[in-house]
Amino acid sequence: MPMPRLGGLWVASAMLAAGCAGTETARRHHRAGAYGEYVRGLMLERSAQLPDALRAYELALEQDHRSPLLNVRIGATYVKLGQMDRAQQAFARALNLDPNQPDALRWLAMLHASQGQLEKAVADYERLLSTQSDDQFVISTLADLYVLQGELPKAIALYERLIRTFGPTNQLHFNLGVLYGRTGQFGRAIEELSRAVERAPDSVETRVALGLTYELSGQPLQAAAHYDEAVRLDPLNARLYQHAARAQFSAQQYAEAAASYQTILDLNPHDLEAVMGLVRVWLAQRRYQDAEHFLGQELSEAGAAPELYVALGVVYREAKQDAEALRAFERAIALKPGYAQAHFYLAAQLDQLGRRDKARGSLLRTLELDPDHPDAMNYLGYMDAESGLHLEDAKALIERALDMDPENGAYLDSLGWVYFKMEQLDEAIIYLERAAGVLDTDPVIFEHLGDVYFKRQEFEKARANWEKALELDAEQPTLQEKLDRLPSATSAAP
Repeated sequence: MPMPRLGGLWVASAMLAAGCAGTETARRHHRAGAYGEYVRGLMLERSAQLPDALRAYELALEQDHRSPLLNVRIGATYVKLGQMDRAQQAFARALNLDPNQPDALRWLAMLHASQGQLEKAVADYERLLSTQSDDQFVISTLADLYVLQGELPKAIALYERLIRTFGPTNQLHFNLGVLYGRTGQFGRAIEELSRAVERAPDSVETRVALGLTYELSGQPLQAAAHYDEAVRLDPLNARLYQHAARAQFSAQQYAEAAASYQTILDLNPHDLEAVMGLVRVWLAQRRYQDAEHFLGQELSEAGAAPELYVALGVVYREAKQDAEALRAFERAIALKPGYAQAHFYLAAQLDQLGRRDKARGSLLRTLELDPDHPDAMNYLGYMDAESGLHLEDAKALIERALDMDPENGAYLDSLGWVYFKMEQLDEAIIYLERAAGVLDTDPVIFEHLGDVYFKRQEFEKARANWEKALELDAEQPTLQEKLDRLPSATSAAP
């Protein structure tokens, strides 16, 4: 075994000038003494006699004070003793003697990382990587630190480098796929996660990640297929059925979604999330009586939970049973006065019944309980815009909601409508066109667009949008009335 390098201990001496033989003899004596203490320190350290090992290393350093390695061993011993400040000082001395001393950099990097000093840890590992470009541990650790810093493109580059240099693994493809997903590159994320599945087809974690990525990319059918496979691998995991049900619902596979939610309830009776999910499925199918009966049974068996009364109120609202809906929301609030979402639903129901002043009060109460409730901000802003009241305040409320959800079609429509009421028609069209691009099945948005174009005397565009709105909702008499006004308006156009 080659003798360890101790910096000044083992640097070969140059030929000395005549008359220096005594000095060289003294140096050899110091080197031999330093090496002896170093070896003794190693043995003591390995036998867990750390204070004695530390003293041996310090004695060695007294005889060879320019040895980076001795400072590293002293630092490592301080780490084992839990004296991190002294350890860092020792590693810093080693790096002063040799700026690229790899062991000192590793120890210092690990210390900084363990103490949450990410910037220092990253700098340490970047220095290591500059001198040890093929060190798998350094590349992998630096990639992980970049993830913690939010430097995802840098992390992606390092994971790709690991695959190129050391070959692909399931974990590397998985990590890379997740990072591509987090940066919104869903196509590449799906490619990498699919490679991970090919290497580990029985990995539930990878199946779930691939399912989530397909969902985020707007492909619920493919997502559901991977969740189904995850369920096959772990059939008693309720969380997997939640994922599957959500994707099946988005893909309008209502029977499959209902079956998944029912399985959760078989595993965990009265699971609130599954109860709500099953109600959503029946609402989508307009099976209002089934939903009402099911919620009544849950209230009887599981107790009077306010969340169940809110769900029951939503069922009644969709079934056009307005009085029953109102009572259900009021019952939820009686059980839980600080329940912001119940106040919000109550406000919407009051507005539906034409009791706008009380609805406004309930919306204000919602925002008292939850100042960051974007739906309440949007609803209150839109309500005031409809009434032509507090338009600047209404605009500010809706803009706050949009800050939280910038691509929400309903919020974009509300802001466009506020601008219309403020007679800022160009701005109104910008937001309403964006809203129509996001929610192309909402007749209200197209009606609003028609109103703005009509006011700008762009009658053909008004006609196209009103006709689109009527196509989406044939039961709106006001739309036909607006269309009937167009011929005379068109003839009056310049």
